Amino acid sequence: MDTVIIDAKKRDTKKSSNSLRKAKIVPAVFYGKGIESLPLELDYQQIRKAYLKGGHSSIIDLNVDGKKFKVLIHDIQMDPLTGAINHVDFINVNLKEEITTEVPVEIVGVSPAIKDLGGVLTTVKHELEVKCLPMDLPHAIQVDISTLVDFSSSIHVKDIKVPKGVVLTDDADAVVLTVSAPRVEEEAAPAEGAAASAAAAPEAKEEKKA
Repeated sequence: MDTVIIDAKKRDTKKSSNSLRKAKIVPAVFYGKGIESLPLELDYQQIRKAYLKGGHSSIIDLNVDGKKFKVLIHDIQMDPLTGAINHVDFINVNLKEEITTEVPVEIVGVSPAIKDLGGVLTTVKHELEVKCLPMDLPHAIQVDISTLVDFSSSIHVKDIKVPKGVVLTDDADAVVLTVSAPRVEEEAAPAEGAAASAAAAPEAKEEKKA
């Protein structure tokens, strides 16, 4: 995967965060072990594209006034109504030290239970916790659903294969994906009830006339 690069500069804390956002600038902060917290400002479109590309699980080259740091997005705050990015926390990473973070699940393959039987896929865990060196961090963990052959099938953490150097730290027996039967009978029941009521209506009228 291509390296994600973000340009930033030191932020004047006298400026309000709202005034920065109106100018399409995102306030941010950079911190880490042995590093003094540093307030930053970012171009909105650049951080938006970087986040869509890498999310929380990609190492980012953060360029702060000419100095480069390897970082992860530790937290990102978004407007609950518009979805606009309001604030970003970057955390410094040591390339020689293992990190623990969450990586999104990426579904691959075709499930016979879904394709042939019309089953419904349920994702129980959308992210998995991993431990690895920063440069081994995968953008996503691929989960092959071709093993879901019937409605009793499920995929657990222990069933998932991960790249070399990556360890899953979630409970090995935790369910990640499962497939269930379609709710055809439940949806048909009201229709059957309506048909029965319609059939009974003429009989009721005949009885009334009698």
